[in-house]
Amino acid sequence: MKSKNTDKNSFNIPKGYFNSFEDKLKDRIFKEDSGIPKNDGFSVPESYFEQLQAQLTAIIEQEKSSPKVIPLYSYKKFLAIAAAIAALLVLAVGINWNNDDTLSFTDLANSEIEAYFEDTELGLSSDEIAEVLPVDTYEINDFVQPQLTEDNLLDYLNENVEDFEELNLKNNE
Repeated sequence: MKSKNTDKNSFNIPKGYFNSFEDKLKDRIFKEDSGIPKNDGFSVPESYFEQLQAQLTAIIEQEKSSPKVIPLYSYKKFLAIAAAIAALLVLAVGINWNNDDTLSFTDLANSEIEAYFEDTELGLSSDEIAEVLPVDTYEINDFVQPQLTEDNLLDYLNENVEDFEELNLKNNE
């Protein structure tokens, strides 16, 4: 590529262009119908600025007389808490409304009653117990310890005693 160095400016303005430019531009603007409207785009109602001062002072005095106050304790929070507590109470009462699960002596097993009396020291004497129990429904054998038979005794001795000679059995030989 060859580079041309020219001292000549490639942008030329015709002679006398700026001398008559302003006059030509004004003539052209007045002759053409441009998109710019001839009247203002905004209109102000009649006597607006006369009433403006009075309206502004009224608004400022109203704000001075009644300042905005934000309450520290909101009643909405208290209402929400009270509603939650009321809902919990209604729910608790509703759950236990028809529950008639009362316990009676028929629900207890005899073994549980016996275990309670064995584990708990009531401090009752035999006379006090005899006053409560009806005599005609029980026999004497219900209260007496069962008698040991000879077979049971021998089985016990065979299982628990290692040396029979330690026992003093001279009377039964």
